[in-house]
Amino acid sequence: MRGVFTGLKVKELFRVKKQRMIEFSPNLYLGESMREKDFEKAKEQILETPLLSNVFLLTLPRGGTDQLEVISSRYLAQGYYADHVVRVVGVAKDHEDAVALIIKITEDCLSIRKDCNLKEFCEWQS
Repeated sequence: MRGVFTGLKVKELFRVKKQRMIEFSPNLYLGESMREKDFEKAKEQILETPLLSNVFLLTLPRGGTDQLEVISSRYLAQGYYADHVVRVVGVAKDHEDAVALIIKITEDCLSIRKDCNLKEFCEWQS
């Protein structure tokens, strides 16, 4: 029988879109130009179609000695991020706003912990 698939499951016929594993910190930092309404829209786009969102995310690094990573939300469309958890601690509209957000997080870390271990500070805040 031509054109009929027998014995195959739908999953085998069509590649199943994996859900991205993105965790947003409960104490999320928002950039100055990011309003709550803008964030909700950006969050929805990040989870559904990251190529359409154009914000910068401050994330906890997956290893090494880095403190925080700044990535474009569009990077989440890459296959790598389908298999790895991304822990977001800040959202900014542009790169300049993201740098200002890092300064704000550093100031908060200094005033509370009296050190600059941003990774531990953001994990502790989560």
